[in-house]
Amino acid sequence: MKSTYSVSISLLVRAILLSTMVFLPEKLMAKQGLPEETHVTEGLIAISMADTVRTICPSIDARLITAFIYLNSLKEHALDLGYTVEEIKAFINNKNEKERLLEIAGARLSTLGAITESANSYCAVGLSEIKAGSDIGKLLKAN
Repeated sequence: MKSTYSVSISLLVRAILLSTMVFLPEKLMAKQGLPEETHVTEGLIAISMADTVRTICPSIDARLITAFIYLNSLKEHALDLGYTVEEIKAFINNKNEKERLLEIAGARLSTLGAITESANSYCAVGLSEIKAGSDIGKLLKAN
């Protein structure tokens, strides 16, 4: 028969192991590769969508400081996940990844009603996103 002391120690050790696994810092968890980090890629897609809208629509501008802060938060998130500055730069500068994310951004804008030859359709999408307070809308402002 186990003593109360050994049972208590056993429970304490199990509790410590469980809490270590549950509260394990993100940096110690396995990295998936930045293209697989949903928070980062979705943020970059939102930035790309907002940039496209403000470039095509003459009545919508970017909230540049907000965009810079948001972009920096994505970088900090990647760093918190354990990626190095070099890995982040390599991902951002990767031509294939840029094209992939821009393609996704373009497809989503089309889904929202943006039509390639219609600046007004991009304006309508932008205004709708601003009104909705979406991640895209937060990066834009109407003139």
